[in-house]
Amino acid sequence: MRMRPKPNATPDDLAFGINATAVALDQGAARSLLFLEATANDRVRTLVERAAAAGLPVQAVDAGRLDQLTGGGVHQGIVVRLRELPTLDLRALSASPANPALAVLLDGVTDPQNLGAVLRTAVAVGAAAVVLPRRRGALLTPGVHRASAGMSFLAPVAAPQNLAAAVRELKDLGFWVVAADMVGADDATAFDWPARTALVMGGEERGVSRLLLDLADFRVALPMDSRVESLNIGVAFGALAYLWRRRWPAGGLTTVDATSTS
Repeated sequence: MRMRPKPNATPDDLAFGINATAVALDQGAARSLLFLEATANDRVRTLVERAAAAGLPVQAVDAGRLDQLTGGGVHQGIVVRLRELPTLDLRALSASPANPALAVLLDGVTDPQNLGAVLRTAVAVGAAAVVLPRRRGALLTPGVHRASAGMSFLAPVAAPQNLAAAVRELKDLGFWVVAADMVGADDATAFDWPARTALVMGGEERGVSRLLLDLADFRVALPMDSRVESLNIGVAFGALAYLWRRRWPAGGLTTVDATSTS
């Protein structure tokens, strides 16, 4: 899953920062590692030792090289080059209505920070799929890996040719399509969430496209103070995802301090 990098842009086969690097190593996504030769950070040194023990090429470089590779990003003295990341085939999702599942489709979400937040929440809530269009939206780039604290390596990401086809495929797999939209919408806090929900979230500016709204079975919105025009997509998805999860609890998820940082 790659987007062609612009000239002088950070290559898309990189992840940087301690958390993203740690998860990349955990998931076998790294193929080599570069680190700041003068580092005194014990966490960086531990990751270097792990990579070397796993047989990965490890190289000590100066700060200028890391700054160049990351486009001046906050790399914390460590960078990994990545293998080709796998993507989820939606046909792998069971069609059984007895199996509750949440899929989220992101329509025109272009901000890496927002995508990173959605991916992190998707992993936290146990989502079955995060569907990203191959065009007109952010894919898995270094900024997304960092914004998600490496949860991009754990999230079940699918990247079909277009979202309309993905919606139809999910319907065939027993999902009901719920679009987040303010017009003609049900109150999301009182909505009877289907066991198999495909939640469509719109982009930062234009929201969910007309085509996907027409394909949706339901529309929901979060009740808000009238002085608030809208919520950030990461915040909105988090609220909606946990409303679904409250209706359909699952084993295997543990209660943690949601305010802690990685």
